[in-house]
Amino acid sequence: MISAILVSHSPKITDGLKEMIEEMTGRHEGIKILSVGGTEDGRIGTDPVKILEVIQEESTSDYIYLYGDLGSGILSIETALDLIEDETLREKTHYISGPLVEGAFAGIIQCLVDPTPEAVKREVLSSIHLMLEEND
Repeated sequence: MISAILVSHSPKITDGLKEMIEEMTGRHEGIKILSVGGTEDGRIGTDPVKILEVIQEESTSDYIYLYGDLGSGILSIETALDLIEDETLREKTHYISGPLVEGAFAGIIQCLVDPTPEAVKREVLSSIHLMLEEND
């Protein structure tokens, strides 16, 4: 099982992205997409403890990938990673840097073929390079 955790300041963004990816790729038994948007009290923002709790809930997954939106959202992901006490869980949990929408989409598609961290990071990086080339 692969868990992909989408992190944003807004639950509307992560819920919508989750729905879009599932619609475009189909739901696959081996990949679970989770939406972690907003704060516990429903405000715009991110919460590292909430992110950590979701990571811990997915501890039986082979790999856990986190995709974030910007600024403090990424800091919240990094803080959540720092708070993981279980070394085995920490080793299989990875923040994938890149644009939230394109990065999560490319990374999740890659998991269907090769879910290793190296392959997922390479595919997300490749999608970023394609975006940059389109701007030339």
